[in-house]
Amino acid sequence: MVKSYDVLVVGAGPAGAAAAAVLAGQGLRVGLIDRAEHPRPKLCGGLLTAKSVEALGRIFGLGLAELAKGGGLFHQTPQYLFLHQGRELLRGTAAEPFRFVDRPAFDALLTSVAVARGAEYLPGRIVEQCDAATGLVRLRGGEELCGRFVIGADGANSVTRRALGSDISGGYDRAEWRRNLAAAIEVELPVGQGPGQFPRPVLVPELHVGSPSAGYGWVFPGPNGPKVGICGLRRGKRDGRDFGAIFLEFLRLLGVAEPEGVALHGHPLPYGNALTRPASGRLLLAGDAGGFVEPLFGEGIFYALATGAHAASGVLCGLKNGQAAAAVEYGRLLARTVRPELVWSNRLRWLLFWAMQNIGAGPIRGFVQSSPAALAEMVHGRRSFKLLQRKTWEWGQGVGE
Repeated sequence: MVKSYDVLVVGAGPAGAAAAAVLAGQGLRVGLIDRAEHPRPKLCGGLLTAKSVEALGRIFGLGLAELAKGGGLFHQTPQYLFLHQGRELLRGTAAEPFRFVDRPAFDALLTSVAVARGAEYLPGRIVEQCDAATGLVRLRGGEELCGRFVIGADGANSVTRRALGSDISGGYDRAEWRRNLAAAIEVELPVGQGPGQFPRPVLVPELHVGSPSAGYGWVFPGPNGPKVGICGLRRGKRDGRDFGAIFLEFLRLLGVAEPEGVALHGHPLPYGNALTRPASGRLLLAGDAGGFVEPLFGEGIFYALATGAHAASGVLCGLKNGQAAAAVEYGRLLARTVRPELVWSNRLRWLLFWAMQNIGAGPIRGFVQSSPAALAEMVHGRRSFKLLQRKTWEWGQGVGE
């Protein structure tokens, strides 16, 4: 027997939890599916910008006190560093602090809010197939669930995204998606002078450019030691080197002794490939599943929260005005909020990376040193990536009501 819901949400990360919290808060019957159970490991720098904190308040009703108590918030600082191949370009102080969360606790808290509002949490279910036309979701083992709508928030390796079909049929260009999919590696290292240890405490987030090609590296405060990672396009120039070898080189640059013994953890990351049409039939895609990651600095949490909430608002519109209205409203909200940031961020990324590869560090130095206050405001969401214009964020039906 097929169990039916008003909405099935696939993936209980920030995007899926945001969608489920909004929809369950409107009294709908929501099934929140995930292959694992919280708390679960998650590769992520865990950075929260000011716009992310505001989104958490609007979508989940969570403030900093709740995040510190049960959501993994462990550190904040207004300071930041930009470096090029190990050399400092800018040491800045933003008007608002950057905050850091431990993702297993953070994701668990967001899901608990959705459940408290009435969503049915369905962990340990692996989705094998999704039908965008009917809303049918088939799980490993043969169980079938059905939703009047399905929100796919199941990450960069999304199963639900396959239901969009090919580009010819109005879906997405899978070859183009793969070309713009980045490889990311991240580790959390203990502080110390021994093999595989990070040589100094890290209290200020660092963004490293210049390695790898068409990508960046980061060193962030972590709950158990510094988090070190790199991200770059799989098709970027590597001189024939393996991405893991590039990461080990980055660790050596940072002063890590004998990094060969460090266990590496990698995952794919959308990197300038946000889908033009992230909806089809009864299916809407949010977060990494739709490619919604900011491609210059790699911010993902805010865009997951925003697109999850926007997809939920689209569904509410579709339930009221007919199935087709869901995609229209979702597209409208994306066009007014998220999409311009991703488009202009991607343009800026390619301009800066091209300049670094062909000219050197001068362009990126000029970029970060010309107006550090405006740059920080851009990251925090007070200004747009579009020519540093002032930015306001619009929210749809059911969000913050």
